[in-house]
Amino acid sequence: MKAFSLIASLGAATAGFADAPAAPPPIPTVGVIASPCAGVPVVPTAAHQASADPYLNWMHDWLALDWGQKCRYQRENAALPPASPSRVVFLGDSITEAWATFEPDFFGPDALDRGISGQTTAQMLVRLRADVLDLHPAAVHILAGTNDIAGNSGPTSLADIQGNIRSMVEQIRARGARVILASVPPALKIPWRPEVTPLPSVVAMNDWLRRYAAREHLVYVDYTAVLSDAQGGLKRELSEDGVHPNAAGYAAMRPLAAAAIRQALARPRH
Repeated sequence: MKAFSLIASLGAATAGFADAPAAPPPIPTVGVIASPCAGVPVVPTAAHQASADPYLNWMHDWLALDWGQKCRYQRENAALPPASPSRVVFLGDSITEAWATFEPDFFGPDALDRGISGQTTAQMLVRLRADVLDLHPAAVHILAGTNDIAGNSGPTSLADIQGNIRSMVEQIRARGARVILASVPPALKIPWRPEVTPLPSVVAMNDWLRRYAAREHLVYVDYTAVLSDAQGGLKRELSEDGVHPNAAGYAAMRPLAAAAIRQALARPRH
């Protein structure tokens, strides 16, 4: 989620590299403007790719203009057909974003992938209206927390992460949509933040997510059941880096996701 090589490998986040402009786009006028996404570099430019640290410089320019990254899916959202009664939005970070790359047949107008690599729950909350609420889903699948635990947006607490998730759930339910809460995937290390020991926070978050889902009558999908090894990490055969699932990892997750979606859609709207 931090290394540029990882972003490049995901494909979706870097679509259009070959057509990237030769120089950084112009900085938009500050303040209220008609098209706030104009000039936001949602893909790396040629100048970013030629720099000493392509990923860091790209993110610096993007996040300076669009911290919540609401511009990432602006064009895709505008081009969507009207929502069907079974539309599901997958909200998350690179673990969600890469899912559509590995299993494109799992997604489409009725199953929208709205993951963004590197994002924390605070950023997802910022773009919730643009990438979820305004798409009028019948259900929303939230898979988040890894980057919070890694400290991608700075120091945080379990209470802060939980508060962000609660705020998202409350807004989604206020629109009448069902919520699917996914467990934070197992991890024993964070490759881009080696000083972090993630497992205790992952375990604590999943315990809270399970209890919160039960209390609020949400659907909880436990990917740990198929991804975790005996030490609480991601099974070696299901991941290349111990954090992100590979093709086999997503294949293991898919039946659980499909069952959770069926369960959620069978419930009445609020």
